[in-house]
Amino acid sequence: MSGIINLIIFLVLNAYFFIFMFRYSARIKDPLNSSKYLLIEGTEMFFILLFATGTLALSSAGGGQGTGTGFNLQAIRLLLLEVALLMSLFVCTERPKWGAGTVAYLIYILWCVYSLTYAESFEFGVRYILKYLYPMIIMITASALVRDEQIFLSCCVWARRVAIVSALIGYFPFIARFFNGTFWYSTALNLNYVTISLISFGLYYFYGKDKKDLILGILFVLPCILMVHRSGLLASFAGLAVFMFLKHKWISLPYIAVVLGIGLAIVFYVPAFHDKMFWKDTENELTIMDLREGNISEDEIRNNGREALWKTLEREFYAGHELKGSGIGSCQRFLYENPAGVKQTHGDYVQMRCDTGLIGFWLYIIVGAMVLIHCFLVSTRNYVPDYIKCCAMITGGAIVGCYAAMYSENVVTYTMASTGYPFALYGVMLGMLNKVKKPTYQYSERGLNF
Repeated sequence: MSGIINLIIFLVLNAYFFIFMFRYSARIKDPLNSSKYLLIEGTEMFFILLFATGTLALSSAGGGQGTGTGFNLQAIRLLLLEVALLMSLFVCTERPKWGAGTVAYLIYILWCVYSLTYAESFEFGVRYILKYLYPMIIMITASALVRDEQIFLSCCVWARRVAIVSALIGYFPFIARFFNGTFWYSTALNLNYVTISLISFGLYYFYGKDKKDLILGILFVLPCILMVHRSGLLASFAGLAVFMFLKHKWISLPYIAVVLGIGLAIVFYVPAFHDKMFWKDTENELTIMDLREGNISEDEIRNNGREALWKTLEREFYAGHELKGSGIGSCQRFLYENPAGVKQTHGDYVQMRCDTGLIGFWLYIIVGAMVLIHCFLVSTRNYVPDYIKCCAMITGGAIVGCYAAMYSENVVTYTMASTGYPFALYGVMLGMLNKVKKPTYQYSERGLNF
């Protein structure tokens, strides 16, 4: 039953993508005034719909995990999204806007393509390049399609509504059985909720301080706590800390300390988190004091077999190839052909080093750094409107959240629900910035005039 539902949603959703893409106009409620409707371009409606539905996996194979029986539309859906985004660039009237993050990401993609020339498997290499390519394509497209505050807010509001639906379905098993695989599985959704939580906090701070937005911002952090998802917790609190810093600058440091303190308290004093984080020793429970005194070693931290897997991959593909790696897709090919059944590295940074070497790893780190620095600069400029600063702060926090989770998660694997969102918002920021006129300065004998 769920397979049929997913197939219907897949067909209808893609049909609407192409219908709106080639329509002259569309109508949507004004997010700033729910009693009014906005007349927007068809391409803008296309992007709102695409952005809002990134959490849909539409696969009966474990919600994107690649397990279980039935058809798996994940790869086809990703490819169609990229094709649709590229097609929309030829339909829209505006041209893409480039920023430091966009240029850095393009350089990274070129390195990935080069690494394909010495990869062991062309097929697996192309499949992984497509996953890295999606954030760049949606970022470039967003910079051309989104230019107005109302479109930016519509993207945020509708993405949050779909996220609420995904969360509710997950907590009602009698409903979830009809939508098995419709949404990404819980780990991917938790990382998507990091961006949605920051969107809610952004709406709270910049649009009237509605308590509803504050409550939703907090509620979207709860799933990773209830599911004892360590990477999700790290991503949530790291993203929130960066958002607070971009919003309040140095004044925020005490608040950031409180936020991080709450995160540590959850890890050490919530039994489910403590038992999952550390090897249980009833005679000597680890506390924050042990962390302060440096009494916690790597041997006491549970890694659920990750370290053994990482060492195997680094021995096979990194050792002796430190600079260039063994070629994009090498790790995935090895894991898929391994009879042990482990299909993912559970650590994107390990996979980057093994596949594309230190060059690829640091190029990707530079991408995140460029986006974060650009967002920081935008948030400090007096002439930039508040709604663009709001977008910059959400983007900066979401980027850091995704990068934090990459240490021990497969964030790139579910790029449609994870990295696609912050990079899309970076493109939105670039598009809206293009309409802002910088102040002109003129020098005179009496001093500086504006």
